[in-house]
Amino acid sequence: MKNVSNTVTQGFNVNKINPLWYLAIGVATMALTHMSFSIEIVAWVSSVPFLIYLTLTKGWKSRLTFSLALVIAWSCVVTKIISDPIPLMLVFLYSIPISLFHLPGYLIWSKFKNQKYALFLFPAIMIIMEWIQYTFTPLASWGVAAYTMHDNVSLIQTVSLFGLAGLSFLIYWVNVSIANIIIKRKISVSTFQLPLIMLFLLIAFGSIRYDMSKGNGIDTVTVAAVGTDSKASGLPLPSMESNEQVKTALFKRTRTAADGGAKIISWNEAAIFIMPEDENEWINSIKELASELNITLVASYVTPISQTPLRYENKYQFIDSLGNITHAYLKHQPVPGEPAVQGKSPLKVVDITGTKIGAAICYDYDFPYLAKDYGELGADIVIIPSSDWRGIDPVHSEMAAFRSVEQGHSVLRSTRFGLSAAITPYGEMVSQMSSFDDNDKIMYSQLPTKGVTTLYSIIQDSFVYLCIGFLLLFIVIRVRSNKR
Repeated sequence: MKNVSNTVTQGFNVNKINPLWYLAIGVATMALTHMSFSIEIVAWVSSVPFLIYLTLTKGWKSRLTFSLALVIAWSCVVTKIISDPIPLMLVFLYSIPISLFHLPGYLIWSKFKNQKYALFLFPAIMIIMEWIQYTFTPLASWGVAAYTMHDNVSLIQTVSLFGLAGLSFLIYWVNVSIANIIIKRKISVSTFQLPLIMLFLLIAFGSIRYDMSKGNGIDTVTVAAVGTDSKASGLPLPSMESNEQVKTALFKRTRTAADGGAKIISWNEAAIFIMPEDENEWINSIKELASELNITLVASYVTPISQTPLRYENKYQFIDSLGNITHAYLKHQPVPGEPAVQGKSPLKVVDITGTKIGAAICYDYDFPYLAKDYGELGADIVIIPSSDWRGIDPVHSEMAAFRSVEQGHSVLRSTRFGLSAAITPYGEMVSQMSSFDDNDKIMYSQLPTKGVTTLYSIIQDSFVYLCIGFLLLFIVIRVRSNKR
């Protein structure tokens, strides 16, 4: 280690480069890290250039410049997921607030970076701010560092222990450790061995957990995601003729899926538009369909309640194999700007031959609290009728895998304009189907009839609370130190 330390000390000197270059590199690494077209390995160093810049500069002007660079970085990230029909102006609706949630972690760390235990200050504040964002704001969990590992099935297992916060903490910890090594040109146990050992242990844990999930002789149930031909997403409303064509295709595919052995079938979000005066007749028809086919059906559709301005109910009817509606559900978390009536009813699981099944709609499952509620209800499978767009495909479906691993239940995500997926409690997509491909819009899969218990489902957000406690303790120590 002594030789390594000397090599680092005599090597690269950060002061030889104009600090603005670090900002430019930071914008680039951040843009390459999150959401679509991301490079997983870059996440482990994406914050390093920003941390170096904050070390080399002082004063309010440099902090203002950094804040602007952070907004630019997140604007580049969000721009990657903007595609028709989403307007470009939506970029700033997300990039600015996400930047503001990340800003305190950087600025507070830069002020106290030379204090004892400051190495843990940056990751602690970052995950606290992420937690506040996805728990108390309509931005959900978009931009959370843990999602940068969406292609790494071993590391995804980490969220079964401490949720998104645990994996995000590790990523930020590695970033600040690398920054410290570069800035101080010295390697220590806390800046090198500890995060490296922890990363190795978590990869080993994830690999073993995932491998042990294979070939256990578990009971499974056949499920199916049935796609719609409807492309309606607002005004003008679809005509009666086009609606009838959509209904005919939906019913035909549902029958085909049932003939193929599917016992649980879900339609896409907004599979069809049903006018209020036609809703009773419509509900009777889908009840008869479920009863006739002896299936459990999650029939998702939209009911406009006004056109000037546009306002609608984005809902599903949960129908059992006897044709009984067990409950109706309105989308609990409409996307910001979506003119949908917000659902407030308590979540419900339905026991279908010993398997507890719940459901939510699309954006709802970007909020870990909602999956946590289903975990408390003992859900084995959660069905997510969804509607995406090209820019967030397939990232949005991959985000749902994190909810599966957190709470230990399977997810059936039936998606319009995106990737439908059947996901096991270990985050594995055992079946997937893109609506952009030329196919029959029916995806079959086998999912476990029972979920698994995870540590996170028991301790919930205790890791976040621990970080809050650390932050408070750090503040107390600093206040006492200043008084002395």
